[in-house]
Amino acid sequence: MAIQKTHGSFKNWLDAHHPLDRAAWVKLFKKTFKFTGGEITNEFLMSAGYLPGAHDKDCPIYKKILKTKPRWSEKI
Repeated sequence: MAIQKTHGSFKNWLDAHHPLDRAAWVKLFKKTFKFTGGEITNEFLMSAGYLPGAHDKDCPIYKKILKTKPRWSEKI
């Protein structure tokens, strides 16, 4: 509720903190939420497109992912 009140939505909150590296995201999630650690934060942010790493650059799926313009690709 606090995130919605301050940022309007969870997505807006994520966008407000983008870009962060994995360690900074983990620190932020641990500070903000209960029951979140490195693995949960990493997997969530990879699946949501805020962190790279789900596929190597030579993987055929990697190019398909880039076409969706994930947030992490903005740094490339």
